[in-house]
Amino acid sequence: MAKQSNQAYFDKTGTEFVVDHIVDQTAYVRPMVKILGQTRGYEGEVYEDEFTEPASYLVTMPADDLFNSPPVAVVDAELEAKKAELEELRKDARQVVADLKREQSKAEQELAAAKRDLEKWMKSHRVMIDLGKLLDGEILYPLSVRQNPYHRGREIPQIPDMRDMRFLSIHSGNFESGQKWIKEEYARDTYGSPFRFFDTEDERNAVIKEEFDSACEQFRKAPDFETASWTTGTDLNFGTLLQWVKAHPALCIPDDIQKMKMVNDATLAEEHKAKLRAELEAIEGN
Repeated sequence: MAKQSNQAYFDKTGTEFVVDHIVDQTAYVRPMVKILGQTRGYEGEVYEDEFTEPASYLVTMPADDLFNSPPVAVVDAELEAKKAELEELRKDARQVVADLKREQSKAEQELAAAKRDLEKWMKSHRVMIDLGKLLDGEILYPLSVRQNPYHRGREIPQIPDMRDMRFLSIHSGNFESGQKWIKEEYARDTYGSPFRFFDTEDERNAVIKEEFDSACEQFRKAPDFETASWTTGTDLNFGTLLQWVKAHPALCIPDDIQKMKMVNDATLAEEHKAKLRAELEAIEGN
């Protein structure tokens, strides 16, 4: 098949040439050569480009030594070389992914540690956060919650009067001598009971409800249906629960406890009736 000018052909080694012209079965060809170039982006970044183009010089070779495609052996060799190059790229990519995963794991661990430190700081120095909110003019909602020292259940939460609260007091500090400042008061009411602020009234009410539920659960373990007012401060009895509801009207004694109270009252009433009947029978017998 006649060779065409300006067409690309390959020799037995797979080298590519572009035919310039042919005279008496002698081909005058230009070898394809690699060109390395650089281009600049919009922000001045430099990109390297590689491409091939016909050389500026001519060489001669028999026209019959030119073929339309590279020899199979050359193609196979190029294919193997490409496979090896691809495998190397995959290896590099796997290494990059592994490095990124290690960096991600390290960053996640550092972030988790920072979050723990922040949560610890916010818990131990919450008063400083609340102080900042107060200085910014925000309205906060105080509540004093503690355990009863007598019956070991939850004490009725108290809403301190803002005028009677001592919020922050430190003393004995001396930076020049290295003596640390000592925290004397953080957040205490008139009676020395600690309290904390809540951002909304709903948050405070939720804590009151949670404390009441805990008190009710404690009551169920050892039901005491006494209602004498002088015992509510030292005993967790039904009268104490009534005081909870009186102090916080949004609360309501659970139905199961009210039913327990009704059964207890009915039992006591029957016992009292039986006692009266026995006394009456004793009187009539005399």
